[in-house]
Amino acid sequence: MQNDFYDSAERLFGEVCTPVVIRQIEQGAATQSLWASLSSVGFADALLPETAEGAGLSLTEVWPMLFSMGRHALPLPYAQTLFARAWLHRARLESSLSGQARERGLPDGTITFAPFQVARTDQGLKACGVAFGRTANWVLAQSGPDVWLLPVEQAHSTPSGGYGSLEADLVWSAEVAQTCLLGQFQSPQFLEFLALSLAVLIAGAADRVFEMTLAWANQREQFGKPIGRFQALQQQISEVAEQVFGARMAAEMACRSLTWQPVPALSALAKAQTSQAVARVVAVAHAVHGAIGVTHEFDLQLYTRRLNEWARAGGGAGYWSGVLGQQVLLAKTSALDYVRTELFFESQA
Repeated sequence: MQNDFYDSAERLFGEVCTPVVIRQIEQGAATQSLWASLSSVGFADALLPETAEGAGLSLTEVWPMLFSMGRHALPLPYAQTLFARAWLHRARLESSLSGQARERGLPDGTITFAPFQVARTDQGLKACGVAFGRTANWVLAQSGPDVWLLPVEQAHSTPSGGYGSLEADLVWSAEVAQTCLLGQFQSPQFLEFLALSLAVLIAGAADRVFEMTLAWANQREQFGKPIGRFQALQQQISEVAEQVFGARMAAEMACRSLTWQPVPALSALAKAQTSQAVARVVAVAHAVHGAIGVTHEFDLQLYTRRLNEWARAGGGAGYWSGVLGQQVLLAKTSALDYVRTELFFESQA
């Protein structure tokens, strides 16, 4: 990928988000230093307009940076923060927020989304399985029409994933929830943002896993020659290449927008396509690497574990395929016409 934004992002993430840093954060190390390095370059405001001291970039322009975040398995919700800050800015301009919330500025730190499994309980407000819940500073959550911007430091946090997972169940008191209520919205606000951000991260991480797998197959020797020369392995690696580039194409297509807002149908397509690719990509990568691929010291498992986590977060392939299928049925056109007009934006003429 030849792009100035991509090259800059690759250099930055390669320097500050090393496998050592990822391992430390997974084990509970503080994230302030990593966030300070990331935020200092101004990527977090890439989707904000220039009038709001942002870069005024479109989704098409920032897609390479999001892809690079996935390639380096960033343990922070950096991609989600870009969308969250743009959404908060728009909601404030449109006076969609309550009076007090409208007067506040954009929060410092990382922001993730919780559009699923958010409910009021006897303890207050609970959000289950929040992606990046362990490392985010804020959570934009929605339950019914109610939308909150909630500080993670004031939540009771319980890790909800497997080893090294960054997901968490978060519970806030009723008092905190009442104070952090932004307003009421008649439609879901964060589904497409979470789906698209995770889809692009999956595409990037899958690209890195394929790169590592191909290098290992050409390096590791068996019976006097690299294992990559064996036909059975070549067939499996070719299949992974197809899955990886299909995921990348879906994610890039979903980012073809001249504004900061994604197209809902393309977001659904991207999340469905990238999530379904994960199982095969991970399985073949570990088969090629053998037992060493799952060891703590080897870097492959840092990316494959994150791929599995992102594939199910924010709705898996089945969920988003169902969403896309429902949209096709509601369109009352043929599937071909829907693909042409809604996904590729061709005219009916």
